[in-house]
Amino acid sequence: MTSTSPFQMPFTAFDTDMFESFFPMNDSMGTYARSAVSATTESTRASMKGMQDVSNTMMTQMKEQMTLGVETSKKLAATTTLEDAMSVQASYMKTAFEAGVKTFSELSELYADTMREAFAPIAKQAKKTAKAAKV
Repeated sequence: MTSTSPFQMPFTAFDTDMFESFFPMNDSMGTYARSAVSATTESTRASMKGMQDVSNTMMTQMKEQMTLGVETSKKLAATTTLEDAMSVQASYMKTAFEAGVKTFSELSELYADTMREAFAPIAKQAKKTAKAAKV
């Protein structure tokens, strides 16, 4: 029983020809495994970059909210009438709400982009492997 299989088994009951008929691409299994690890690593890098972008956006938004709060407090302290104070408070609420909606939109886009970029290498590798398996 001579075979071109790279697998040499110490068991005499192991039939290399049968193994090759079940796994016709046994030579390329290592290549696919390396490609899968590479795709997973690339996916993890994209995920980490995306999470860094999200945290930077959140920090920027928190800084802006703190600044807005301090400025509003100063304006409130300088008011002399209840009407002026209510106007400053209404302006603060409107600005804070708009900033929150804007940040929510930015974060939604960042999360969607991160998911797209993180799954792209894995999807590409899966398509490549599925295409090769059909051959």
